[in-house]
Amino acid sequence: MRRFLRTSILILLTNPTLSFAEPALVATNPPASRPYPYELLGLQPGDTRQEIDALFTKRSDEPPLLQTETLRIQSPNGAVFAFDYLRALVIGDIGFHGRVANDPQDMLTAELASDVWDGRAISITRQLRQPSTELPKPLELKAQLEGLYGPASRAILRGTRMELTYAWSTEGLISDLDRAAPLVHEEKLSDTSIRRSTYEICGSASHYRDSTHYRFQHPRKEDIKPGCIATYTIKYAGEPQITSIDFILKDFELARQHTKELDRQIHKALATQVKASNLDL
Repeated sequence: MRRFLRTSILILLTNPTLSFAEPALVATNPPASRPYPYELLGLQPGDTRQEIDALFTKRSDEPPLLQTETLRIQSPNGAVFAFDYLRALVIGDIGFHGRVANDPQDMLTAELASDVWDGRAISITRQLRQPSTELPKPLELKAQLEGLYGPASRAILRGTRMELTYAWSTEGLISDLDRAAPLVHEEKLSDTSIRRSTYEICGSASHYRDSTHYRFQHPRKEDIKPGCIATYTIKYAGEPQITSIDFILKDFELARQHTKELDRQIHKALATQVKASNLDL
């Protein structure tokens, strides 16, 4: 039997509208083929729900955990747009107690777009924890990845710990994140005052979001990792008994496109005027 994890979100629009809108997301053209080569077990952001289901069925005898949300956006004047959103599929989750006990795990998560893209993948994560004798050493894994994708944009090695980052910008693969020119963010504080700060492309910054998961916000104050197309991060933590490896493939361009289209459809639905009834009053 499939398991469901559901949350409800109620959001108030600051700009009021005057009508009630029925929930009806409309599928749009699928995203373009991704410009980077990174894959996780043959999956890539932009892949269809059918491709995701096929891999999950192949790798697990158990049906996936379905993580769903009910989004309900309401204006102060009562206009409402609500829909169920299947945000992720998960296989191999051993649960909280299994993780506390440090049990072996091979969990695969596909974060999904809404129905505007028919549930295509936006990011893919694999959390692998196995006996250390059954997994490659850090440099062996690094050599394997370099054979597939070339040198990483950044490689950090400290004994049995390693973090590799492949970063893809609008100009292509960033060959060396440490030498990439910093970007400048400007924030207008007043008519005569501007605050400027520098940040690393495809890195973290306080003025934008790192998450690819959809969250409704109006007005939007933060973009999603501007200038960064995607990152593929591999985090290796070796211990004498158990080694953990996380593979995290996020497509920020897809997240931006999905957010823009879903926002557009929500605002359009809330602005639609409902035909008045003809009840005998």
